[in-house]
Amino acid sequence: MPRIIDGDNLLGTWPGRRRSDSDRRELARSIGRWSHRERRRVILVFDGPDPPVPPPVHDVHFSGPGKSADDWIIDYLRRLPTAGGWVLVTNDRSLGDQCRHLGARVERCDQFRRRLTPPQGGEKPEGPVDVDEWLEIFGTPPDEST
Repeated sequence: MPRIIDGDNLLGTWPGRRRSDSDRRELARSIGRWSHRERRRVILVFDGPDPPVPPPVHDVHFSGPGKSADDWIIDYLRRLPTAGGWVLVTNDRSLGDQCRHLGARVERCDQFRRRLTPPQGGEKPEGPVDVDEWLEIFGTPPDEST
C-alpha cells in the first residue's frame, strides 16, 4: 500500500533527530531508498514553506505558509477517489482519526522507523536512489579516457 508520511511528526518522535533541513533531507533519502526497495509510492509532507535546497526525492511536499502538513494530508486524501488504499504514518491522534474517517489506515511512527532499517547486506548501491546518494557523497568518477 502507498504511504503518506507526516514528516515533522515522524522526525519529532525519532530519538536523535530534529526538524532541521539536514534531518529532513536525510529522512527523504531514507524514505526514497525504502520506497525504491519496496516498490511502494510514498508521499512525505512537512510543515512550512519549501526549503532553499530542494529535497533529494520527488514526492516530498511542504504545506506552505499558513497551512499545516496535517491540512495538506487531509486535503490530499479527500481529493482521492478512495483513501482506503493509503496508509498514513503519524503519531498525531487527531490527524490519524480524521484520516481513518476518510478510509486510510494509520501506522505509528515507531513501526515505520523499523521498516526504514535497511536489510543487512553488501555495501554497494542497490538502485538509482542509492547511486545518486553515493555520487553526492563521493563525487563522480574521474574521466578514464585521459
